[in-house]
Amino acid sequence: MQRFDDDERRRRLGLRHRLADGTRDHDLAAAAASVVALHGTDPGSTFVSAWARCDDGLGVAEVERALYDDRTLVRVMAMRRTVFVAPVADVPVLLAGAADDVAREERRKLVALLGAGGVDEPDAWLRRVEQVAVDVVARLGEATPADLVLSLIHI
Repeated sequence: MQRFDDDERRRRLGLRHRLADGTRDHDLAAAAASVVALHGTDPGSTFVSAWARCDDGLGVAEVERALYDDRTLVRVMAMRRTVFVAPVADVPVLLAGAADDVAREERRKLVALLGAGGVDEPDAWLRRVEQVAVDVVARLGEATPADLVLSLIHI
């Protein structure tokens, strides 16, 4: 078995993580894929992670374009309830690996809070709200939070 000292290990990680000189990319999706996903403790820190791995000159607009217009990257909450930005093809792996469990636990908490807040039959109420949201997105093609709120006012 070949052994590496700390300096060699750091050099290899710098290359693999696109942090070493000459390894940065102009393709955000490729940069994210090189580390599976860009990780952040909040949505803003995923931008910093992208900037660290991409060519100089990459700005907020380019990251937002990849997320919202081109949709080559997707922001998801996964392990440890933290934010990840990953190429579209890798999102199912992140969700299956951790986010499904997080979502189940968060849903359980939400149903409990709804019940404690006086909502009768919180499970049924939440299912109705979900269906309205799905219907709005199906009708509009895409929806903002404001679009959803306006559709949910009478639930």
